[in-house]
Amino acid sequence: MKKKRTALTKIYLVNVEDPDDYYFKPEAVLFLDENGYFTLYTTDSRHNFLRAAVQKYPYQELEDGVHHRNHHLQLHDITLQLGEEYDLLVDEMFAMLHTIYNWSPRQHFYLEKHLSVSSLQNGFIP
Repeated sequence: MKKKRTALTKIYLVNVEDPDDYYFKPEAVLFLDENGYFTLYTTDSRHNFLRAAVQKYPYQELEDGVHHRNHHLQLHDITLQLGEEYDLLVDEMFAMLHTIYNWSPRQHFYLEKHLSVSSLQNGFIP
């Protein structure tokens, strides 16, 4: 019997405006699946901060923008953009991360660690 493939329902860029700053910058990619689980890709130093915000606020509030620990966070939905190229399955997350990184490697530098050869050798776990 084949294992059912899990679909992704939403894919977001997590944009953060630091205190006393005027610009949002992308700091993470957030995947939501049909089972209600989320997967967050960011730098190690921001992971706990962003995970806490994602767990604290409803997604709709995060889309509209929230203040969390003196930072302004906002989710930007990129599901439709990636849906043109992918079937939006959990199995495709790694390829989607590559695509997002290639949109602007300088802005999405936080994905380099997840896309490096050493992370592949350690096993990519969505």
